[in-house]
Amino acid sequence: MAVEPAAIAGSQAATEAAAEAIARRVAELVADRIREPVRLLNTRTVARMLAVSEEWVREHAAELGAIRVGDGPKGALRFDAARVRAALERRRLGRPKEGQRHRPRQRRSRGLVPAAVPADVKDW
Repeated sequence: MAVEPAAIAGSQAATEAAAEAIARRVAELVADRIREPVRLLNTRTVARMLAVSEEWVREHAAELGAIRVGDGPKGALRFDAARVRAALERRRLGRPKEGQRHRPRQRRSRGLVPAAVPADVKDW
């Protein structure tokens, strides 16, 4: 059973049309992302966001993912909000660190007895 040339041409045209539609949609999505401006936060904004001092933000700038936009070692710092949130998540208490399993802290008796308890009391 032979396939007719018209059927092949129609199938090829449909494939090309579908590929063209996909390419246009991808171009639209990429163009939207490219047009999106980079929004970086300054030290003061990050300090307010975290309810800490600006000095604390500067001291933890590397941990918070700071970007130096000014010239020299004292250039202005800027922060990406998503990176700041990720840094805070890494600092969350009660979360096991990488490579460690969470073990509940065991209380150990120091063998001390309050002075108000008589020495002959056994079931304290």
